[in-house]
Amino acid sequence: MPGCTRKLHACGAPVLLLRACGGVAAIEFAMLLPAFLLMFLGVVEFGRLIWTQASLQAAVETAARCLAVGSSTSPCSSSAQQTVDNQMTNYGLSAQPNVTTPTANCNGYAVSATLQFTFVVSGLFPWSPTLSAFSCYP
Repeated sequence: MPGCTRKLHACGAPVLLLRACGGVAAIEFAMLLPAFLLMFLGVVEFGRLIWTQASLQAAVETAARCLAVGSSTSPCSSSAQQTVDNQMTNYGLSAQPNVTTPTANCNGYAVSATLQFTFVVSGLFPWSPTLSAFSCYP
């Protein structure tokens, strides 16, 4: 490298320290690591958010179908709330959404649910979005 040198100069240690090249990779890594960690954690958290939304939608669709069919066999339960709770547990989610059975704008059995999503890295994302899902099964 043009600016790097290994031999001792007559000027002393300060000049040698300014022209030294050892440890540059470690310094660059230390400078870029926080940015890469932030990007990685952001991708993981938003992936969890999208996965939770898809799981909530699938659970609500299953509950609406169970209400329409009138079945009490697996995966259906006695109520829409219990069916959605069971489905969320099957997807590996411990959160219990609020389930309602609205009748407006639906000619069949409707189920909607809301869930307050919390990020694992709450310092990175200080807000807590509310996820919602709706399904109508004729």
